[in-house]
Amino acid sequence: MGERDRQDFLEAAAKVSQARREEWGAAVAALTRMAMFDIIPAFAALPAMDKFAFFGYCSSNKGKIGEVSYNRIAFARCVVLNAEIKDYGIPLEQVNDGREYLGCTRLDDKGVQEYIDKALAAANAAILNNEKGTDYARSGLPDANCCGRVGVAWSVILVGQRREKPGASLISNLAAAAHYMLARYHVCMAKAREWQMNWVTEGYDAQKRATIAGGDRELKSMALTANRPFPPDYAITEWAKKGSADGEADRKRCNSLADQPWIVPIVNKKEWGFE
Repeated sequence: MGERDRQDFLEAAAKVSQARREEWGAAVAALTRMAMFDIIPAFAALPAMDKFAFFGYCSSNKGKIGEVSYNRIAFARCVVLNAEIKDYGIPLEQVNDGREYLGCTRLDDKGVQEYIDKALAAANAAILNNEKGTDYARSGLPDANCCGRVGVAWSVILVGQRREKPGASLISNLAAAAHYMLARYHVCMAKAREWQMNWVTEGYDAQKRATIAGGDRELKSMALTANRPFPPDYAITEWAKKGSADGEADRKRCNSLADQPWIVPIVNKKEWGFE
């Protein structure tokens, strides 16, 4: 049924008069019958001007289309035109169809937590065995099992996994875990206050959006390695903010005497952006 609906949608779109763009009703009806994994490529197949005209019709007729259908179309538009995963309140499975369209894997909170738990366990083992690359995280800290293990979990374990093979940076659960741990580490270490870390996270997303708008959809110009950064994604950002909150709890528990920055946070050895 999806392929037939896709053809119906494209045929209806093709019949719309150039002079009367309000005649998108048949195309909308066909599109709203589809599953998200069909909606996204169908919308992408429209000529550039028709994409804007079609969505303009949807915006003007949101009440008639219905909020659920409108949000699904708006989500598909954001994925296709902005290369971004934005929260439109649609089910996770449909959101994950958008991630797959952008070349990423599907995301689930349980899978993210598993990456976090395994990384912390591996960091504990590395510190106990005094493995290479773990000394820096323990140096000068009041509790090696606080900021130290979080730092190793992020910079050695998770970053290592994201760089070990091409495309690993687009594994959604791994990306969320890495962003969580990065934020948790920097707040725990008092390199950034909780609100500052969230500000940097939002700023990094804004930087990505500007880069995409400038024509670099794959964010290659922002890549720190051969692996490109993860596209802007509200769920990844929420995991980073959770890391900020957990990092603040860590800091209060074991690093409360450290001086916190008032003006410029230092994140990943610089003031702006991270992998």
